[in-house]
Amino acid sequence: MNVIEQILKKELNLSNDMCDRFLELAETKYLKKKELFVQQGKVCYNLGMIESGVLRSYIEKDTVEYIKDFYFSGSIVVSYKSFLTSEPSIGSIQALEDTHLIILSRSSYEQLLIESNEWFKFGKYISDSLLIKKCRKETSFLMDNAFERYKLLLNTYPQIEQQLSQYHIAAYLGIKPESLSRLKSLNIGQ
Repeated sequence: MNVIEQILKKELNLSNDMCDRFLELAETKYLKKKELFVQQGKVCYNLGMIESGVLRSYIEKDTVEYIKDFYFSGSIVVSYKSFLTSEPSIGSIQALEDTHLIILSRSSYEQLLIESNEWFKFGKYISDSLLIKKCRKETSFLMDNAFERYKLLLNTYPQIEQQLSQYHIAAYLGIKPESLSRLKSLNIGQ
């Protein structure tokens, strides 16, 4: 069972017919490493579900990148505010490695919601998933020191150090790469 079917059937308990309907409306998209899914300042017209690969969302200001989040296999990836409001995205979403996505356009998403109230489970799953990730990170940034944020990141994404560069991890944590090296040495001792 692929990632999309896993989410639709197992997580949301949608029928085979509904899963087939989703796949009728969805498209497959492949992004090469460094290719953008969403560009800062452009409207996000699609939401994606990652079959394989890794993406990051980030905001760039004065040539400095601030990484907001990472997306791995099984994740929903979207510039959600832009997707819902048709306003330009405040950040970009970029592939950090070759990535295979199943994408659904906003018009197809809205079509599903019109067809059956059962599709609101899917909409709730998207919003709940994104909100929980956002709250977890915001709380960590307000309450935790860099080492605690690093441990939370490792617990949330156990494979992250094998898949991403120190630069990306440090940017997500809001620290310099050399500070990340010190945090790693502290973590080994625990």
